[in-house]
Amino acid sequence: MKTETIRTITIEDFKHDPHLIDYVDENIIVLDDVEATSQEASLVKLDCFIIAFCVEGETTVNINNKRHLLTANHCAIILPNTIIRHLHASKGCTCRILAISSQFMKEATDSRKETWDIGFYLYNNPIFPINRSSSYKLYLYKELALNCISEKEHTYSKEVKKHLFSAIFCEILSALHRTIPRQKDTPNFRNDRSTQIFRKFIEKVTADDGTHRSVAYYADMLCYSPKYLSSVVKRISGKAPLSIINEHAIKQIKYQLRHSEKSIKEVADLFDFANASFFGKFVKAHTGMSPMQYRNSREEEQD
Repeated sequence: MKTETIRTITIEDFKHDPHLIDYVDENIIVLDDVEATSQEASLVKLDCFIIAFCVEGETTVNINNKRHLLTANHCAIILPNTIIRHLHASKGCTCRILAISSQFMKEATDSRKETWDIGFYLYNNPIFPINRSSSYKLYLYKELALNCISEKEHTYSKEVKKHLFSAIFCEILSALHRTIPRQKDTPNFRNDRSTQIFRKFIEKVTADDGTHRSVAYYADMLCYSPKYLSSVVKRISGKAPLSIINEHAIKQIKYQLRHSEKSIKEVADLFDFANASFFGKFVKAHTGMSPMQYRNSREEEQD
């Protein structure tokens, strides 16, 4: 079976193709009316936010091992640490792409409760329609942004662009927030200390590559006892912290099994398992298959 290495993509990587870029700074990349290729791309892991708006045509994308169809007047928001592959696009398919750093997102939203609600929803639902009202406002923002990008630099150019792109980002989040249903399993975020602890826990787990699979490890990082951290996470999310940790770890393991050239033993070593037997039991418990069976199973899950 053909395997491949998962390449991490950052804001800096977009700068390698300057002929495609309409605007770039340390936190923002703008690509306007990019024609999507019909060829399958390599597998990449994002270290930034990607907002892609399909102008016309349609394109198929694999996001976290699920196929998604992005069609005209639909938007895709792809979160950091997401693994994606562009599979195919119809002839003449064009998209507008905004790539932003995680730090910029935090500054733009000030870690609001609503942003976390949206983040949990987007994890499983990365593509959504843009209604006419939102589409027209985004069109106006786009024209204003392109005007600011093309004009001669002045004393406040950097500040103007920063706040303008913050407004565009927040407008997209606002459009999404009006459409998402309230999920029963969505954490009940409040602006209190417990919520802050839970958010920091999720940030640490998400940033990890799945090599640390103990509550004690994260409790030590956050300077709390494992018992206290467990009670906070359970109260906020309804899930045990070990369950959240393992969900993230198995996602990383599954991608290595499917797409890396490493042997089963090398994958087990990569995730710091004591031996192949423990690794096999962990994979079997979470997938119902042995590591080799999972590696040889169907290419990807269907949405």
